[in-house]
Amino acid sequence: MLPLLAIAAVLCMTPPLPTHMPPAQRVLFPFDPVILLGSGEKMEGVATREADYGGFHYRFATEASQRAFAAMPARFAIACGGGCARMGPLSDAGDVQRFEVANDRLYIFASDACRASFLKEPAAFLEVADDPFPTDQRGIELATIARRWLRADAACPKEIVVLATREEKSADLANDVVNNVVNNVVNNVVNKVVHKVRDEMRLAPNLTFTVLNAWNDDAWWTTACFSPADDKATPMNFKRSTAQGEQPLDESQIEAFRRVAMLEPIFLSRLLLQSDVKLAGGGTENWKVGEKVLTGEILKMHWKGVTVEWLLKPATGQPVAQRAMKRSRDARFALVTESLAEWNDTAGVRVPMVRTDGVTMRKFDAVESDCKPEATDAVTGAPQ
Repeated sequence: MLPLLAIAAVLCMTPPLPTHMPPAQRVLFPFDPVILLGSGEKMEGVATREADYGGFHYRFATEASQRAFAAMPARFAIACGGGCARMGPLSDAGDVQRFEVANDRLYIFASDACRASFLKEPAAFLEVADDPFPTDQRGIELATIARRWLRADAACPKEIVVLATREEKSADLANDVVNNVVNNVVNNVVNKVVHKVRDEMRLAPNLTFTVLNAWNDDAWWTTACFSPADDKATPMNFKRSTAQGEQPLDESQIEAFRRVAMLEPIFLSRLLLQSDVKLAGGGTENWKVGEKVLTGEILKMHWKGVTVEWLLKPATGQPVAQRAMKRSRDARFALVTESLAEWNDTAGVRVPMVRTDGVTMRKFDAVESDCKPEATDAVTGAPQ
């Protein structure tokens, strides 16, 4: 990992999103999914009874199957949006030839190893909605001071971009001659390829959130709109790439991406004014992250099945850590606590440039925005 670079606030440094590939051709699932889930029988459908859902094409052996699918497509279609079930809904698509029925759902996998790992403990890899809770007065108070500290009321006519760049080296196995393998250790891999890597998250004024990863000249990104109108049909909810065909996000993928967005304070702080967000105080606690013990007051926030907790400095509202269910390092869905540090204090927004769970660290290099925060009292932080 490269050292943290100087934080930049120069507008237009980051290029617009690249031109993406056109929609991908839907992949045909080989069997009638309704019959497969109902009886376990692998029965092929016919071309006269067809339906599309998400990135997949389905055929049905009977009219009853076709009607059942049309009534509840999310119930019978491939789960996790067609992503590898072990890696989650936002992972690359699994192989329709590697499928299994578990817990009355149809899953596909990227590899036999992924399938075997998932089937040992399916519940460990499935993303489950968090339970809501009632809003209380302390939650409202803590959310108010947290939003103020995070400058969530700043006027931002354009999108906010948070980015990191680095170089990674990998073995160019295609050009190497590997002539010594001992105890499963590959030796004499001498040629290295240097990859230019760029990670970004982008937030537009209408709560449109984007996460992008670029390797050299190729880029992959996911975008979804979470404004109050996000329950309507919108062309914003897609996985896009310069190297792969565009794929619309299905319901499970939007739910998973909502969780990704809410784990970013820059997004969550701007979400808190929505009427259906639940806010509650959680009392004072000590959280341990690695070797550090952090003390603060808990603000619990819940929206549409996702709960995130911030550990705040109650005097200022600064989040010092957050806790939520998310994909952990081994892809399991688990409770993860991360410290939030080295806050950007330029470009009109506050963003944690470093976060760690005590083992792995994530760093950003720069923030670009045209945000203009409201004037506040230098001592109390209250709006003037």
